[in-house]
Amino acid sequence: MYLNVDMQAVEKFIEINGARIHYLEQGSGKAVVLHHGARFNARTWEEVGTISTIADAGFRAISIDFPGFGKSTNGKFNSLSEFIGSFVDEMKLEKPVLLGASMGGEAVLEYSVDNPGKIGGLILVGAVGVSNYEEKLKSLDGIPILLIWGRKDSVSSKSNAELILKYVKTAKFVNVGNQHACYLDDPAGFNTQIREYLKGL
Repeated sequence: MYLNVDMQAVEKFIEINGARIHYLEQGSGKAVVLHHGARFNARTWEEVGTISTIADAGFRAISIDFPGFGKSTNGKFNSLSEFIGSFVDEMKLEKPVLLGASMGGEAVLEYSVDNPGKIGGLILVGAVGVSNYEEKLKSLDGIPILLIWGRKDSVSSKSNAELILKYVKTAKFVNVGNQHACYLDDPAGFNTQIREYLKGL
């Protein structure tokens, strides 16, 4: 396969609230910011091919290490949601698409329900803690949302996705793989869903 030199993920750092935040960037265009789960980091999305999939689709993939994860240091943040807001503002991202898995999914969801006008789309992968935001979920209606869950996710039940579907008419649900980290089960299937979603924006 022909690989353009520009199409490699580039390692970068940015200072935010006293933290040195590490992220990987590839591609250009509208930003898609990727947020990992508790057992993972920014590199995970590179390893499963999601960063290059997003870049190939004509978007700017930005995969971040949360404060205290991967190569990022801890900073002064009250929550991961607050960190996401600080990162989006510091990077001057215009209505980015936010992707979050598990813990990262909850952080992205919390930020999104509080700032629906600042996001251009949402991809939640086995997000946890959805019921904590039930009262605010309807604020996301009108935003294109893709919900990806493993068929046998034992960490985040399908009821989390169903709660979002109940309030958001613009949300779509798909199954990929079996386990909670479904992108490890079926990276090709996962990335196909991401590509199709981005093509529809």
